[in-house]
Parts: sequence; C-alpha cells; structure tokens
Amino acid sequence: MLQIAQDFRFALRTVFKDRAFFAAAVIALALGIGSTTAIFSVLYNVVLDPFPYTDSERIVGLEIWDARNPTQQWRNDFSVPEFLDYQEQSHSFDQTMGVWEESAVMGSAESPELLDVDTVTGNTFQFLGVAPLLGRAIEPPDAETGAPPVFVLSYKVWVRRFGMDPSIVGQTFTINGKPTTLIGVMPRRFAFWGGDIWMPVKVDRAETGAAKRRFVLYGRLKRGLPLKAAETELTGLARRFSQVYRADYPEQPDARLSTLAHFLADRMNSTLYTLLGAVGLLLLIACANVANLLLAKAATREREFALRMTLGAGRMRLIRQLMVENLVLALVGASLGCVLAAFGLKGLVAMVPLYTFPDEALIQLNTPVLCATIAIAVLTSFIFGLAPAWSASRSEGFSEVLKGGSRGNTVFRDARKSGLLVASEVALSILLLSASGLLMRSFFLERQVDVGVRVDHLLMTQLALPAKIYTTAESQTRYIRELLPRLERLPGVVSAASANNFPSQGGLRTEFDVPGITHSQKWRGHVTPASERFFDTVGVRLLAGRLPAASGENGKRRIAVVNESLVRAFFGGRNPVGRWLAIKLDPLAGPPFEIVGVVSDVKNEGIRQPATPEAYIPYTIAGFGGSTIFLRTSVPPERLAPLLEREVLTVDRNVAPQNTMTMDAGLDLLEYARPRFGLILLSVFAAIGLILVSVGVYSVISYNVTGRLREIGIRMALGAETGNVRSLVLGMALRFIATGIVAGLILTLGAGRALASQVWGIRWYDPITLGAVILVMTVVGLLAAYAPALRATRVDPAVSLRQE
Repeated sequence: MLQIAQDFRFALRTVFKDRAFFAAAVIALALGIGSTTAIFSVLYNVVLDPFPYTDSERIVGLEIWDARNPTQQWRNDFSVPEFLDYQEQSHSFDQTMGVWEESAVMGSAESPELLDVDTVTGNTFQFLGVAPLLGRAIEPPDAETGAPPVFVLSYKVWVRRFGMDPSIVGQTFTINGKPTTLIGVMPRRFAFWGGDIWMPVKVDRAETGAAKRRFVLYGRLKRGLPLKAAETELTGLARRFSQVYRADYPEQPDARLSTLAHFLADRMNSTLYTLLGAVGLLLLIACANVANLLLAKAATREREFALRMTLGAGRMRLIRQLMVENLVLALVGASLGCVLAAFGLKGLVAMVPLYTFPDEALIQLNTPVLCATIAIAVLTSFIFGLAPAWSASRSEGFSEVLKGGSRGNTVFRDARKSGLLVASEVALSILLLSASGLLMRSFFLERQVDVGVRVDHLLMTQLALPAKIYTTAESQTRYIRELLPRLERLPGVVSAASANNFPSQGGLRTEFDVPGITHSQKWRGHVTPASERFFDTVGVRLLAGRLPAASGENGKRRIAVVNESLVRAFFGGRNPVGRWLAIKLDPLAGPPFEIVGVVSDVKNEGIRQPATPEAYIPYTIAGFGGSTIFLRTSVPPERLAPLLEREVLTVDRNVAPQNTMTMDAGLDLLEYARPRFGLILLSVFAAIGLILVSVGVYSVISYNVTGRLREIGIRMALGAETGNVRSLVLGMALRFIATGIVAGLILTLGAGRALASQVWGIRWYDPITLGAVILVMTVVGLLAAYAPALRATRVDPAVSLRQE
C-alpha cells in the first residue's frame, strides 16, 4: 500500500509538471467519457428503470390482433362487458385495472384550464403501488355509485398551476362544471398514461351505454408465468368472446400482451442503442488519442526511465507507476466527463421529442450511472495506458541514453505504433461520420416527401367528445355542425373542416369489398369520416368525379370519395365513379357506399410508407367520439389558436381542444422529431470524433517531425526544396489517413446493415455519402498535418546538424 501511495504522489507531481499534456489528455477523455455517461444515463433511466410502479416488469396491457395479418394491431380497448369478461375469466393475472383517457375543463368560465383526465378503476393506485406525495390516493370505495366526486392531481399540474401549495389538498374545484374534491397529489415520477388528473369510475354492466364505454385493460402477470403462456390463455378467451362481440373482433383473433415499455421498443430503442454504439466508438477514439499522447510523452521521459531501471526498479514496477499515472488521468477525465454529462443531459432532455420517452422516466445522473462511469474510467486507463507503458519500460538502449546518447526518439522511430493508433482513430471516425451522413441524407429526403396536403396556413386541434354526453352519432354530428360555421366566421379563416384522422397517420382501419369483383386476399385500408369541406381545407386534389356537396348530402346518404391507391388496388386503375364500395367496420357495415369522386393520395401509413387504400365518407354517417378540426387561414395560423379554442369551449365547455398546433408542427412532432433527435446527437458525436482525429494526426505528425529534425536538416543541406519536405511530411500523414479510411470503409460496410432500419430512401452503402465522408476526412487530416509540415520546411540545417 505504501508503494501505491508513493506511485499516486509521484503521478500527481508528474501531472503538475506537464500541465499542457495533462489538459489535452483529460479533455479528450472527458469528451469520450462524458458522452458515454450522458447516453448511458438516458438508456438506464428510459430502458432499464423507467417506471416507479410495483413489479412494473410484470404489468402488461392486453391487445387484440388479427392472426391473418400479424403486423396489424386490431385494437387495445374494450367495452365494459368485455372488460369484465376478461377480468373475471382470465387466470393469468394476479390483479387487473382499467383506464381511459378523456379531457376536462378545470375552473370557471373566466379562467378555464384544459386537462387530460385519466378515468381509472377504483383499484388503480393499489395496483400501481405508488404512494401519493400529499393526501391520499383513489381507493375502491371512491368508484362506487353515490360516492362523492374526487380526483388526484399530477405533480406537473401541482407545480404549474398551484405553485406546489400543499394546502390545496381537500379543496373543491369545478371540473366540467361539477364540484370535485382534490384528495391527493402524486409524486413527480407518477405519470401513468401522462394524465393531468386521475378520477375514479365505476365499471358496471348495468350502466346505461356500458357497451359504448371503453377501457384499456392492464394486468399483473402471476409470478413465474411466462408471457407466452398468458397469451395462449387470453387468445382462447378472445376467440370465445369473438362469438359474442362479433363486430369487435377479426375472424381469427390473437391476444398479445405488451409491457409498459413496449411502445419504446418500437419508437426509440434502436436509436438509443445506435447512439450508445456511437459514443462507444467516440470513447475508443478518445482512448487512441490519449494513447498517442502517452507514446509521445514517453519519448521525452527516456532518460528518467533509464535512470530508474539502472537504480534497481524492475520493469513491472515501472509499468505499475505508469498505469497509476494513467489511472489518475482517467479518473480526472471521468470527473470532468460527469460534469460535461450533467450539463449535456439538460440540453439532451430539452431536445427529446414529446411522447418519445415514458413520462415516468427521470433522466439524470444517479448511482448506477456514476458507478458505470467509474468502471469505464478504470477500464479505459488500462486500455489506453498498457501499450505505451509496456513500450516505455523496455530496457533495450537505456545504457546509451544514460551515456548522453539518444535512442533516436524510439517511440517515433517505430512510427508504426503511433501510425496504427492514428489509423484506428480515422477508421472509427469514418464509421461515425458515415452513420451521421446516412441519417442526414435520409432525414433530408423525408422532409422532401409530399404528404399530400398543403401544410402552409393550416391550423388543427383534436377534440374528444365525452362519451357520457355524446352517446349517439346524431349528438356528435350536431356538435360538429354547430362548431364549423362559427369557426368559418372568424376573421382570417378561409375554411373549416373536420375529419377522423391526422394526415400521415390515416383514419380507421377496415376491410373493403367491391360488389362484383372477386379477390383471393382481404382488401384492407382506411376509412375517414370527414366534413364536406375537408378536401378544400387541407388541400387534397380532386382527380375524377366530384366532391360531396354541402347541401343534400349532409345527412345519411352513403357516398364515398376514394384515393388513387384504392383505385389502383381494387379497380386496376379504371375509373370507379358510380361503382359501389362495401366497408366492413361497425357501424358502417351494411349497404355499400356509392363512389362519387377520386382524390389524390394523402400519406396514411407514415411519411416513409406509400399511401394505402382510403375512403372518405360523410362524418354524419356514424359517430366515433373524436375529431380533428382543420382551419385554412389567410393569416399566420398561430394567431388563430386562442380563437379556435375559445369557440370550441363556447359550443360546449365539456369539450376540451387538445394539441392545437399548425400542420407543420404536427408533422414535425409525429414524423420528423425522432429522426432529427438521433441525427443531431450522432452528428455531434461524429464532430467530436473528427476533432479528436485531427488532434491525433497533428500530435503524431508533430512529434514525428520533431524526432526527424536531423534527417530533415540533412535533406535540406543536400538540396531538398521546401516543397519536397512538405510533401514528405504530408505524405506520411496521408499514409496514416489512407490506411484508416480503408479500414473505416470495411467497418462501415460491415456495420451498415445495423443502420438499414433507420435510414430511408437511400442504401446503407450509399456511395455519395461514403465519398463525402472520405473527402472530409482526407481534408481534415491533411489540414491537421499542414502546420507540422510547414514547421518542417523552416528547419535550419546548420542548427539541426549540431543537435547531436
């Protein structure tokens, strides 16, 4: 222990003796370790430990899928009778609960606040197992008939609206015009379903309209029960229930169970793991950079090493001393890296798109992350320090050093070592730059995709009509009929419309038939209830036939307007106007719809996928409880957002507008934000890697020039021109860079398939991207080597020849 303590004291003296070297090495390490720590913090808090709920890994949601179309989810919501059937007859769960999202207005007419309300079964908070921060949670008696209306408040609304005032618990607030008592405030990480407030609701078969009331069912799997076994049992129940609730099931239903974090796997897991791989490469680049600096530093300490070994220090003793110095370097770099990660996390969290990570995930540096950082620091000290330490402790040639001679700058005479490290840095950086370039090209191609609508001057908001109030299609139609004319009278509004979809996401999924045409496979697509001015408002072009008229067709007439994709798929491209289309979706099933027009395609399966068949029908045919309102404006649409929300509340204060935004903002949120998030981070890491490579090239070439001053002086004394000397140095750098480029291309082509799922519109071996990366790396590398090359041309032959 005494020797180790001595090693640490000597290491600290060495650090303070050469502060420039120490600063360069620490900054390189801090960039690598800090980036790794930041991404691992996100990965740990989002993927490994996102939820505070009791046994969250056993909490699953029930979904119904079509066995004949295994890539297409059918639904994950159930009517009250269905919900109770699954709850009572399933043996796979210890406990179940139900939840449904609605909207509500809190406060008076003068100061309303729109809130997301999660109506939950009475046992929900016991099921989730998280104690409230203040007051009490909802309990089963709160959901009984005749119980006083109560609610629980989220932490975010408590902070935003009430300034963290603890005295509000027990007070009565007006929610949708009804006095309701606040009984508790939940802690910060309780954000189940992203609700602003949670209210209890009774699940009762005898309730009026129970068949139309919907719930999402969550259950806690019994301990030791495999997920597949539970799915097998629930699939049997689903196929039995499909005989009772025929319209709500496909012909061959499958039951699947998804964990709470399942949606993340579809959305961001691949991006996060790609970023983790990227920072791993960045860390390796930083380690190679520091190893090069250590090799260079070792060349200046030859006399010290020779003297210590002559005085009796063994090779292992010298290696241990150097490894302790490396460990000090790594720990200081890790400490600075944690500081960088703490600041970087704030910016990273601010960049994260909405609805990307679970609301419960609290992204921060914590004990597991810090322990991982320390482990990384110790590991990197071993990785980047062992080879230089082993090389520096060799005893050959020490006698010549002590006699006043020189080993000829041994480290740099054996330029293969430093050159190999520089080439490895270049190779890893090529991989990072290629990945960043591929994502960048893919993103730009996505932004150029025609969605099928005019996104400029288009404002939208989503409405969820309360099921208890709007129980029939007629009542839902009545609300839209009253709202749209009011909106069109607003100054700056050109037209207003409603539809049951958002462009790029499609409408209600269904199956189609065309009377008189036989087909072996099922015809699937989307059906979108829309008002008659929907096409003009969002900018969909009429290609054949006509659009629905405002008069005479605003009732129950079964007409349809179809898109180009439907015409190609079902009619072979022939004009379908006057033909009939059957829609197999309750309550639209029944007599077929007459096709009166054909319109241009609107993306309905996301930006990256081609449009699929879609039919637009009058919104008056059937109600579906929700709608998206669109306004075409002649003024900047953001100005009309408050007026739009005001008119919605004026028609009925129980209907709360949600997600009011421009079409540009909506597309950005749903389609572009996530790929842009990954692109920006990967580009930052690639830029850091490129900077580290340039520093590595500069340091290696600079030290090589220093070690070859005598050779350069001789060349110039014998008549070499400055251009010859410059070419000699730049050629040395170019050999290192070229070797790294070749290795990097091999790595990129080998790892490119991992990026194939994240790029779109280009091949993962895109030659334009790879060519640009090679050009950038070559230019940056030669620029980094130019300063040492310029210094070499200024060598005075007389001075260099007198050095020995």
